[in-house]
Amino acid sequence: MIVSTNAGGTGTATLVLTINPPTPVINSTLTATGQVGVAFNYQITATNSPTSFNATGLPAGLSVNTGTGLISGTPTTNTGSPFSVSLSATNAGGTGTATLVLTINPPTPVITSALTATGQVGVAFNYQITATNSPTSYNATGLPAGLSVNTGTGLISGTPTTNT
Repeated sequence: MIVSTNAGGTGTATLVLTINPPTPVINSTLTATGQVGVAFNYQITATNSPTSFNATGLPAGLSVNTGTGLISGTPTTNTGSPFSVSLSATNAGGTGTATLVLTINPPTPVITSALTATGQVGVAFNYQITATNSPTSYNATGLPAGLSVNTGTGLISGTPTTNT
């Protein structure tokens, strides 16, 4: 109750006073990495008991649970990576924000070239490794003597010196 008095008397009223908590501060790590086609989870965390969360700017395939702050799903693209995702956490005291830098890597390469090849000792040989999803390097192990792989192009070449 609040009171005010003067020579004419006393006035009273009931004051309803609400004390809000401090605004949330997002304290989860602000970088994350995922991969196209692979399940992804990221938990938004914040101080001061948020009652709701949000995330905007997520890549296709990901969504946020506004009640728990869990970002989850399976990314379907990495076009635009890294993504600047706007995070928020809200309580009665206000909304705290932060930016998550989310990198989505491309899917794993899948080798598409033939998996058998025939060469002959003393005769020049070439074999091109091919793969999906834009590989950045190639390799081959266990090659016969005289053959080598160009790790930048995927070309196996040379002249075999032995058949064992």
